[in-house]
Amino acid sequence: MKLYEINDAIETMLAALTVDEETGEVPVDLDDVIEQIDSLTMEKQNILEYLAKEVLNLRADQAAVKAEEKRLKDRREKMERREESIMKVIDRECAGEKTDLGVATVSYRTSEATEITNEDDARTWLLAEGHEDCLKFADPSINKTALKKLIQSGTAVPGATVVKKLNCSLK
Repeated sequence: MKLYEINDAIETMLAALTVDEETGEVPVDLDDVIEQIDSLTMEKQNILEYLAKEVLNLRADQAAVKAEEKRLKDRREKMERREESIMKVIDRECAGEKTDLGVATVSYRTSEATEITNEDDARTWLLAEGHEDCLKFADPSINKTALKKLIQSGTAVPGATVVKKLNCSLK
């Protein structure tokens, strides 16, 4: 029997316990109805106990999965730090030259990044010269992509330069 069926049966039995107004008697066997209600209540209690155990098991499983996620995340981050450390050694030893290592090739590509050496000077100059597109106004900071284009077009911006970098990659 399902929980809602048990509840319906108990309500039906309780409704049958009405007292006859004329005679003052209950038209059903009171002891039998009470026994049936007790039986249904016990069955309901067993179902609820099962559901409570299920919730407790799910909570325990969730905690175990969460702990495993944390353990795996820590392990992944440790691997990432180790990879970064080893790549620094490879980068240092290859000194910016393409190198065939047999199982892998170390190569370099150039990239450009905008470095802000003095953000206040750059921000003031960009506002004064009408280059608001190089600024982000939500919280005043410099749009480095737009600033890079401005500097590459030949405009000198105080407090900002475009710096070429070598980025090491392993394939």
